Amino acid sequence: MAFIIYGIKKAPVGITEEMERCPHCETDNFSDIYVTSNYYHIYFIPIFPFEKEVTVVCQRCGLRRVNMPFDRNLLRSYDALNNRFRHSWYLYAFPLFVAFLILIGIIFG
Repeated sequence: MAFIIYGIKKAPVGITEEMERCPHCETDNFSDIYVTSNYYHIYFIPIFPFEKEVTVVCQRCGLRRVNMPFDRNLLRSYDALNNRFRHSWYLYAFPLFVAFLILIGIIFG
């Protein structure tokens, strides 16, 4: 019987400081933004990333919004941050290799 160790792991993608609106103190001020990514892994080897999360900390009042979805509704500077904190191309190499092997198997099998 084979045991397969698999699961989901979080890894930091980047940290920045941006001007955002705080829902608690209701002002526009600088906030620390921590971007993390969830990876699916097998035997602790990252296979592919599937979701980004963000933690936003207001520098004025200290409000922490932890593990929020990385989307336009939360961040005004979403487009710039999305371009800045992209996943590396090599993280998609394993799924593309498996898809290539399956395609070769279908064509020549």
